[in-house]
Amino acid sequence: MNVEIINVGTELLLGEIVNTNATYLQKVCKDLGFNVYFQTVVGDNSKRLYDCFDLAFKRGADCIITTGGLGPTTDDLTKELSAQYLGLNMIYNEVEAQKVYQKCCFITGCHTISNNNFKQAYFPQDAYILENMMGTANGCIMWRDEKMIINLPGPPKEMKYVVEHSLIPYLKQYQQDRIYTFEYTTMFIGESKVDEVLKDIIEEQDYVSIALYAGEETVRIRLAVKASSQNQADSLMNSIKKEIEKRLYEYIVDIAGLKETLLSMNVSLSFKYEGHFHFKDDFLKSLLLKNPQINIRVETRKEELGEVVQFYFNDDFQFEVPTFIDAELSYGKIETRFVLQLYKYIRKKVNK
Repeated sequence: MNVEIINVGTELLLGEIVNTNATYLQKVCKDLGFNVYFQTVVGDNSKRLYDCFDLAFKRGADCIITTGGLGPTTDDLTKELSAQYLGLNMIYNEVEAQKVYQKCCFITGCHTISNNNFKQAYFPQDAYILENMMGTANGCIMWRDEKMIINLPGPPKEMKYVVEHSLIPYLKQYQQDRIYTFEYTTMFIGESKVDEVLKDIIEEQDYVSIALYAGEETVRIRLAVKASSQNQADSLMNSIKKEIEKRLYEYIVDIAGLKETLLSMNVSLSFKYEGHFHFKDDFLKSLLLKNPQINIRVETRKEELGEVVQFYFNDDFQFEVPTFIDAELSYGKIETRFVLQLYKYIRKKVNK
C-alpha cells in the first residue's frame, strides 16, 4: 500500500513546534511494509489542504494519513475536508457526543461545556472510529472507491496512543512484507569516493537499495530490502554486505561502541589545552587520573577559512582536524575523529 502523510498545522510551517509526528508515522508505515513516497506539511487552510488530498491521490497514494485539525475550533477542518473530498456526509454521532461531554467535564472539572466541543462528535457515516483516550478528539478512518483517509489527532502523545492502540491493530489486515535495514559507518573516506567504489553495486541492485549519507566525519551506507522476515532479509543482503566489507574494510568503524570500549580499556589520560577548543563530554572524566599513561595536548590555530584543531599524544603521535569558521561549530566531527584516533593509539602503543 502506498501511503502519503499530511501533517496539518500552521504552527508547523512557522517553526513553532517540531514535526515529530511525521518521523513516527514513517517508521510505523515501514514496519507495516507500506511505501511512503511523499510527506507534506500544510497550514490550516481549507483550499490548500483539499489540494493536498487531490495531489496525493493523483500521484499514486492508496491511503492518506493526516495529523492535526480534529479539534473544536473553526480552523480544525481536517475531518470535514477529508469527508468532502471523498463525497461523504458528516453525521452527528450521539455516542461520540457523550464521550466528548464526559472527557471535557473530567478534564475541566465543570458540568457544562462549550457547544463547539460537540464539533468533535461529527463523523462520516460508517467511519471506523479511532479511540483517543488521551484527549477529546477521536480519530477515524474513512474510505470510498479504493481511497482511504485516516485522520489522527495532532498532539504527539495523543497521536501515538491512537496509533498504537487503535490504528495499528486495524491496519495489520493490510500488512505487507516490511522493510529491513542494515547500516555501515565509514571514516577517512569521502562520500564521493564511497559512491565511486560502490557504483556498480548500487546500479545493479534489484531487491536491495543502497543509500549514502554524509555526516560530519562519517559516511553511512544504508542497505534496505523488503522481506517477510529478518532471515529472508539477511539472505537477500548477505552477498552485498560481503562485497561492501571486502571493498571498504579499512574504513568501516563501529562508532557507537567506541566510547564504551575506551572506558573498558583502563587507560588514564591528561589534557592540556592551548586555544579555545575544549572537550565538554563527561565520558572523559573517568579517564582523567593521576600518573596518566597518555598526555594529550590540544591546540587550536586560525586559518583563512576556519580553524584547525591539532592533537598530540605523548608527543609521539599527532593529527589535526580542519573545520570551517569556528571549531566549536564542528564539535561532533572533532570528537568523532578524536575517539577513533585515541582508540587506535591505545591499541597500538599502550595495550600491545
